[in-house]
Amino acid sequence: MHRRLFLVAMMTLMGVVLARAQVEDDFGKAMSDFQRFRDSIHQDFESFRRQANEDYARFMEEEWKPFDSKPALPTPRKPKPPKPVVAEPQERPTMDPIPFSGKPIVPKPIENPQPMEPIVYRPRPNEPVQSFYFFGTPMAIHFDKDKHSLKLKDLKEKSVAEAWKQLSDEYYDNLIAECLQSRKEKNLCDWAYYLLTKAVAEASCGEGTDEAVVMQMYLLTQSGYKVRLSRSEGRLCILLGSEEVIYRRKFFTFLSGRFYVMDPNLGNDAFYIYEHSFPEEKAFSLNVEQPKLSVLTTDDRTFTSKRYPELSVKVATNSNLIDFYNSYPVTDKWHLYSLASISETVKEDLYPALRKAIEGKSETEAANILLNFIQTGFAYATDQDQFGYERPLFADESFFYPYCDCEDRSILYSCLVRELLGLDVVLLNFPEHLATAVCFTERVPGDYIEVEGKIYTICDPTYIGASIGRCMTALKTVTPIVVRF
Repeated sequence: MHRRLFLVAMMTLMGVVLARAQVEDDFGKAMSDFQRFRDSIHQDFESFRRQANEDYARFMEEEWKPFDSKPALPTPRKPKPPKPVVAEPQERPTMDPIPFSGKPIVPKPIENPQPMEPIVYRPRPNEPVQSFYFFGTPMAIHFDKDKHSLKLKDLKEKSVAEAWKQLSDEYYDNLIAECLQSRKEKNLCDWAYYLLTKAVAEASCGEGTDEAVVMQMYLLTQSGYKVRLSRSEGRLCILLGSEEVIYRRKFFTFLSGRFYVMDPNLGNDAFYIYEHSFPEEKAFSLNVEQPKLSVLTTDDRTFTSKRYPELSVKVATNSNLIDFYNSYPVTDKWHLYSLASISETVKEDLYPALRKAIEGKSETEAANILLNFIQTGFAYATDQDQFGYERPLFADESFFYPYCDCEDRSILYSCLVRELLGLDVVLLNFPEHLATAVCFTERVPGDYIEVEGKIYTICDPTYIGASIGRCMTALKTVTPIVVRF
């Protein structure tokens, strides 16, 4: 709200000063007046944020409330066959509709939270630089650890509040500004930004320290994120507020929503929590974007289509990106994995070979080539066999790990169809299976599903040897959940 008022005030005054400039024919003076007003607005904003932090620290001094955590939710286990289903030969394609009722799930885009006010970066000559690595990517912040290091006397409420007052000093604004700038430059989603602020705080205060937890908490609140601070087992810990389910993490439910314990090593169920909210905070989102990381390529792996053996390609992945994906909280929001797309590292190896294979082919021919490539070019194993728990793979991960299952293949196929064929594709979430369906520009014989007046032809990357338009026999009478992009 304050940002909107700021923009309205700025636009209104700009109109006034420009009108005055036209009358007086003195544009330079008008812009000088405007600059002085803008500076005063920034000062007002800073005063407002300072007051908000003073209030926050005052509430922080009050006794934190005890809460018992709720156990982490295990990732939903999706029963799958130990081996993929192999299609029987079919002489003539059917024209069977797959049952579907209700509206499809349409993901809503979520933008990064923003600070309650603009954070002004003020250059300081000769400021010491603290260097660190973020998933193999060199990073640096300007911070004088000797003069501005954070030191907690103990973990009592008053000591934490005193540390918060120290962080509220104008000096630390540059840390916030540099984090926000890195979020923009490195294309960081909320999860990546959470990890970046952790790395920044530990570079400033020491790895694994309670001081680093308080500093990260400060960086996140000032950046607009919904977080809480807790104490358990003689340690401080951040609780991340999210409206989406994060599996395999303990959590708490307050009136202000659900908060997840970010330290997986805390085994105690009893936590003392500072529950007060910061103005204009927004919940953490699981939306994923590929961060711009330094490239450290893995060894090549070869993938070959059995039906089209001329389509054989060697693919290397970026181990830094794989490490980031490995840190991502497990979710059953399959579309998030698909929307993350494929990295440029993999595309450089993969896309020239795929484009050559489908060059001059019709939509259906091209879709069949891509379908068989995934059906037969990748080894199959369930998540339970490969990881010991349910874990969908991002598209890049299917080229890195030795095996992939139905979710992983459908995620990968949906990326290829959207990007190489430019066609609309949906995910079909059956009770024990995940498949895809494609909306071709012409009617295609075969099993299909109708969604909001559009025909989507079944294309199942795990139905080995089946061409487009073939649904597994056991699923033809099962109603899936349709997920659109």
